Amino acid sequence: MDEDLEYNSEEINELVDEFKVRADSGNIGFYESEDLELIIEELIACFDFQYATEAIELGLSLYPNSFEFRILKVKKLIMEMDIETAGKELDAIEEEFPPYAEFYLEKAFYYKMSGMDKDALPLLKKAYELDPENPEINFMLGGEYVKKGQYHRALEYVSYALETDDLIDDQLFTISYIFEDDKHFAEAVDFFKRLTEKFPLSRSSWFALGLAYSWVKDNANAIDAYQNAISLDEEASTAYFNIGNVYFEEKDYEKALHYYEEAYRLDDQDYHALSGIGDCYLETQQYDLALEKYHAALLIEPNTMDAIMGIITILKETGRDDEAEEFIKKSFTLNPQSFELLFSVLPFYEEEEQIQKMKELFQLTVNQLRNKEDFLKFFTAYCAATKELSEMGIELLEEYLDDEEVTMTLPYLLAALHYVCGHNSEGNNYLKNALLINYGGHEMFLSLSPIFERNPMIMNLIDTYQQQ
Repeated sequence: MDEDLEYNSEEINELVDEFKVRADSGNIGFYESEDLELIIEELIACFDFQYATEAIELGLSLYPNSFEFRILKVKKLIMEMDIETAGKELDAIEEEFPPYAEFYLEKAFYYKMSGMDKDALPLLKKAYELDPENPEINFMLGGEYVKKGQYHRALEYVSYALETDDLIDDQLFTISYIFEDDKHFAEAVDFFKRLTEKFPLSRSSWFALGLAYSWVKDNANAIDAYQNAISLDEEASTAYFNIGNVYFEEKDYEKALHYYEEAYRLDDQDYHALSGIGDCYLETQQYDLALEKYHAALLIEPNTMDAIMGIITILKETGRDDEAEEFIKKSFTLNPQSFELLFSVLPFYEEEEQIQKMKELFQLTVNQLRNKEDFLKFFTAYCAATKELSEMGIELLEEYLDDEEVTMTLPYLLAALHYVCGHNSEGNNYLKNALLINYGGHEMFLSLSPIFERNPMIMNLIDTYQQQ
């Protein structure tokens, strides 16, 4: 919006603070629509949805025929992950207003958040036709073309976005995620190398190039790229941290320690950096210092897996097995832990103990959760990645066969893990039972592993029960 140019960030913050004071007093009063739009956008950007809701309601009451406040409401709903309501609002807007670029842009966001990414590109093209100079539309188009492997075309759109809006630089990490998810690492190096050539003062381009070089194990160039990012922003703590990671992989613990300490100096809440410092001390057998840093990391984030594993390793290496087991139990008792940690701690036990210990630790986590069903779904999806984990997962899930809270879901989960393990007869029995008592759950079952939809036996069973 043109009105953005009339205010600097300090003035926008003053507008927002004034609005909050008025809202708290119960006497908000009148606002020009342009000022109110800026206030709402800033509140949404800060995830301050309570005040954003009040501001949007004010905007809709003052300007009931305004498209802008309707679309800002959609933007807030999407950010709040209220996708269903956002979809209904978009349908209503489409009926009441002529086509605007901002509408198609938000509808593209809606589709992406709804898991319908393939439908986003046509909408972005429509948005581009209506507003080809919009940097956000250009940037999103660039991301979609990266997904399609049309890197030259993607580079053109992303470059235009960077040329026309400095704030786009902070969004480049989303493009990195696409390359990483698709495992197109060499292509990422080429893409971000070209971007740094075009925009040598783009900190995020250099940072993304550093990531890309790290993915292809080109450590020297990764460090150079991260150093360029630091030269443009001396407070880029993550760049320091990533350089530390590179040196740690090379077993140069002295240099790794230096960069982890710099990252922590810049951000004293960076528990990853603290854990990295602890790792350096662990590798150099400075156990007391390592324990100090690991415990400091856990004070900031109690679920820091590297710190937990580091402490367990030190206790085991120094012959304090009983302390190690007590620490593991305490960790799972105080905070629900990740599946990755659950399986990572198992090697610390004797092989014949592992299943029983896994059940104990799993139960300690489940006892702290309100939604057991969702937890078991995530656990099953995690196990379904390998046959070995699936075998262990079956034993654990069988403990919940008589649990009424998961009666409608558990047969699907057990079927999934049996299929992964090649136990087709058991898988069929559980799947038949699941389809009989809760046919609608088959979509969740299929989402647990991509192999299921390619299995004719499974799909025939699902089709058979649909007809009953």
